[in-house]
Amino acid sequence: MSDFEIKSVLVKYKGKGGKVIIPSSVTDIGHEAFSDCKSLKSIEIPSSVTSIGESAFCRCKSLESISIPSSVTSIGESAFWGCESLQSISIPSSVTSIGDHAFWGCKSLESIEIPSGVTSIGKEAFLGCESLTSVEIPSGVTSIGNGAFHECKSLESIEIPPSVTSIGEYVFWGCKSLTSVEIPSGVTSIGWGAFNRCYSLQSIEIPSSVTSIGESAFWGCKSLESIEIPSGVTSIGERAFSWCTSLKSIAIPSSVTSIGERAFSWCTSLKSIAIPSSVTSIGESAFIYCKSLESIVIPTSVERIEWRAFEGCKSLNKITLPTKFKGQEDKLGIRKECKITYTDDDDEIIYSKN
Repeated sequence: MSDFEIKSVLVKYKGKGGKVIIPSSVTDIGHEAFSDCKSLKSIEIPSSVTSIGESAFCRCKSLESISIPSSVTSIGESAFWGCESLQSISIPSSVTSIGDHAFWGCKSLESIEIPSGVTSIGKEAFLGCESLTSVEIPSGVTSIGNGAFHECKSLESIEIPPSVTSIGEYVFWGCKSLTSVEIPSGVTSIGWGAFNRCYSLQSIEIPSSVTSIGESAFWGCKSLESIEIPSGVTSIGERAFSWCTSLKSIAIPSSVTSIGERAFSWCTSLKSIAIPSSVTSIGESAFIYCKSLESIVIPTSVERIEWRAFEGCKSLNKITLPTKFKGQEDKLGIRKECKITYTDDDDEIIYSKN
């Protein structure tokens, strides 16, 4: 009885594993053809094969090496999902796309070279590749899927090419060894949780092309000391810089109109922040537990400040507020010892207390 079920497409492998050589009559490796083949250690794919189907080698937990021929043009969704012993793989230049979850959970994968022909990296393509230390994304890539490098805990550096126009949701979430990132000038948005929990990230340059910083984008980047927000940004999302405990200063440009809920919460090293007159709303708990914040001026353009915006700011000694917020000190969490100056729409001092 043959180890293979073949109908030009390799439908199913039925052998015992070990080292496997796929017959040259095969043109495609089908959906789940080798899935859950836990004893498969290595495989040789013939040059007749043009595509590797969805979940083709899913959960082949002993697979250590694989050679993909230059005839292959696509690697399907979840193709190598859970191949936790796979240490390296060479993707041929003929491949143009890497499917969603393609290498999800390949926790032994240390390096991978993405060929220049690839234009898209799928959603969660390398999620949980915790041994991967570096990745070079070729200049032809225009889109990086959500969570593409999520929880790549050993990833230290990555170069994003200028062809990329957006950084999606949770792309680098949990890349705790990543120290610096250069975002190319074509990028217009930084998605939800994009750099969340990048604990070692010390510096990042956001280009002037960026107009929005998503919710929790830099949450928990505890090594980040300073960041410059470009003048094109109009909103700072909820929890965008929450728990950036080393952040000492930040300049908010005059293009920003809203500061989201908990945007700077628990930025315990933040001493000062200048809020421009373009801002009209400050979200709930926006600066909660900014324990080093000493002074802040709220411009008269601000129409709404939500609950507990300054709660736990135990070093806050001076705050300037528009007169419309007089009597709301407790709601805003302002400490009783703080000197408060109230101004009218012409920025003239109306009243001062303490």
